[in-house]
Amino acid sequence: MINIEEILDKHYNEDEKIILACSTWPDSMFLLYKILETKYKKNLVVCYFNHKLRKEADDEEKWIEDLWKKLWFKVEIADCEIKNIRDKFYPNKWLEEVARDKRYAFLNAILNIYDANTIITGHHLDDKIETFFFNLVRWTKLTWLINMKEKSWSILRPLIELEKNNILNYLNENWLEYKTDNSNYDTKLSRNKLRHDIIPQFEKINSNYKSNINNLSRYLEEVKIFIDLEVNKFLDEQWILIFNSCKYKINTLSINWYFYIKDFTELSSLIQKEVIRHIFYISNWKSTIWLTESNIIEVIRFINWKNNKTIKEIKEMKMKKENKIIIF
Repeated sequence: MINIEEILDKHYNEDEKIILACSTWPDSMFLLYKILETKYKKNLVVCYFNHKLRKEADDEEKWIEDLWKKLWFKVEIADCEIKNIRDKFYPNKWLEEVARDKRYAFLNAILNIYDANTIITGHHLDDKIETFFFNLVRWTKLTWLINMKEKSWSILRPLIELEKNNILNYLNENWLEYKTDNSNYDTKLSRNKLRHDIIPQFEKINSNYKSNINNLSRYLEEVKIFIDLEVNKFLDEQWILIFNSCKYKINTLSINWYFYIKDFTELSSLIQKEVIRHIFYISNWKSTIWLTESNIIEVIRFINWKNNKTIKEIKEMKMKKENKIIIF
């Protein structure tokens, strides 16, 4: 069993508020109970967000309110008619996406109120494996296969190396209360079908599959770090090279980034694609969710096209070809 206090010691000062995103389900309740055993229990702020999507959610909200009176932790609760908001304001977005956006808007507001920097979630190893496979069949981006680390941005996942069975066994053996979401068993939903029907089949092939997938995810994370370093190195060198050159007169030189077309074409195919992904990412509020492989190929063709002084736009990414330079 992991030592929660040791993990918190790595990321928190002794007086810093511990903002826990709590669903009332086993993973987050395990974290809640474990934090209450540490010296940080006085700092704990438990946050529950009611999406108003399940009839059980109102009961969970009341249950967590009653529980804080017994165990003496601070609680913050918000609710939101997510389906109505999605239908009225975001009809083209997935309901799950809108729910996540509003939940994290609430959690970030709590961070500001308590002058904290980190949100703790109950994501565990099974979540990581499930997300790996779920994103594998939906996306073609390396980032989506390594999106669950112990610490990323303002999110801390202390349980990310712990299997769900260990969590359930601990709660049940110690008679600790938690809630369950019955909708998680509806295999008409893609993620649930993956969780209950498909992923368990891997156990029959190799009982060690979780560890193997976890190791692969770590390896891919190292690959991504290396690629990012190569991309940034290329763009930084190009910026310095062109800025110091008197050969080209570019009106927007002081406010844009740019690279030589010739130097770009000499990069490996992989790094070319990753340069385009990076430019799209920084142009679209740190997201590549709408960038497809065909988009990337289209941009590379544009860069290699012989015509001069042309412009390429995909979402918020804008590229201009001027002389032998790409400006973005």
